[in-house]
Amino acid sequence: MYELKFSIRLKAILCHLTGVGGLKNVRVVSPGAVAVGETVRLECQYDLEGAELYAVKWYKGKKEFYRFLPKEDPPTKVFPLPGINVDLSESNAYHVVLRDAGFSLTGRYRCEVSADAPSFDTALVVASLVIV
Repeated sequence: MYELKFSIRLKAILCHLTGVGGLKNVRVVSPGAVAVGETVRLECQYDLEGAELYAVKWYKGKKEFYRFLPKEDPPTKVFPLPGINVDLSESNAYHVVLRDAGFSLTGRYRCEVSADAPSFDTALVVASLVIV
């Protein structure tokens, strides 16, 4: 218990000294239901409170399919999953666009946002999508 209090206090001191806060107001915005063949736009909204972005990762269920790392070149990476067609030209750190929605896109989608050093705060939020 003492270690946890110390860790929280140390993090607060670092944030105060560096002027960097943590993640807040993290949420996924999903259209809820989309017709077969349509384009799906899933948004990951967040406030870094002045911190730099380390990564945004998107998962369908437990499988990662899209990653945005601003310090990489190129900053985007797609991990192939059956039925998921990421439109890289329309996807970025705040949203991922999926083309040609099929019934296999129905499921739970997670967005994981991580701030860069020194905090490395990470938040994971979930939303559902149904293809009709």
